[in-house]
Amino acid sequence: MTTKKNDNENNISNEIIKNNEINIYKRMISESIQKKFYNFSHYVGKQCNLRIKLAPDGTLLSVTAISGDYDLCQAAIIAAKLAKIPKPPNSDIYEIFKNTILNFSPQ
Repeated sequence: MTTKKNDNENNISNEIIKNNEINIYKRMISESIQKKFYNFSHYVGKQCNLRIKLAPDGTLLSVTAISGDYDLCQAAIIAAKLAKIPKPPNSDIYEIFKNTILNFSPQ
């Protein structure tokens, strides 16, 4: 019975670590795009959902606007194309982000 409890604790710990890695990498992507994004003040309070497709080394393969403020989306697409997106830390994180939607809101 103790083994079962330890297995559950390990599963929970692993899930927390994985969620933390996902959030960290998502933030890294957003920050790399924000570094190339200018005129923040024009887009305060606006949002854009971008579909991004990444290569295993972090190279941006494509970026398209899914929804949101049109002008912000166009500016965010340009910023994403200029950004140096870091390589995902491992293959599990890559699988999550190889084709994902990123909510972009300038800060």
